[in-house]
Amino acid sequence: MRYKWQNMKNPAWDYPEMYSTVTIHYDQIKVEANRGAGQVRLEVKTLRGEHYESIIKHGVVLREKDLKSGALSDLSDILSIYRKDFSSLPDTPILSLIGGNYGIMTEFMGTAERIVVHERTLLKRLLRLVRGILPALRQWLFGIKSSFGHYARSIRRADLADMVVIAAATYGAFTYNFDYLNAGFTLCIVAMLTGLIDWLIRKREPWLLKIYASIALASVAVYRGYFFQ
Repeated sequence: MRYKWQNMKNPAWDYPEMYSTVTIHYDQIKVEANRGAGQVRLEVKTLRGEHYESIIKHGVVLREKDLKSGALSDLSDILSIYRKDFSSLPDTPILSLIGGNYGIMTEFMGTAERIVVHERTLLKRLLRLVRGILPALRQWLFGIKSSFGHYARSIRRADLADMVVIAAATYGAFTYNFDYLNAGFTLCIVAMLTGLIDWLIRKREPWLLKIYASIALASVAVYRGYFFQ
């Protein structure tokens, strides 16, 4: 396998230089280095969601951590599996800082390719990502619009009566002591009761737009009453 290591540099980072690549099994590995401090950070993120890091300074392991659980643990057996992947890093000085830990070679001997990623290139990649998201977002919004139209067309007279009852009960609860919390809880409870009436008495599914709108307005009222009243 011919590795392609992406190389990024930023003096503002704790580790001003970063290399990253993907293994043959699609696991992501990363090497971050602070040459001035002689410190290296190794990171592995597997396709299964496992996430590990090891911090090494001048060949001495300072810390090994399972980032998924947050626990400190011995990663010798785990990271040694990726020794060939890390050994393909096309940067001998950084390999020497790792100091041969986990069986990683201290000198670059392979044929890996180093791809320097500049900030402009990164910006172009982000723009391409945004352009790729836009069609999916447009389709999602169209689906919401279609669903809303379906819910609006399915309204019945009984639903209009329910909305009047919900509004009246909510207004009464609010004007009783001008409490948004009471109004929010009343709105939610009465909306659920009308939904139960639809199921048990009218023998049909509730009008979902009525339920969604009631829950949304009740949430706003509870939030307003809890934090600002």
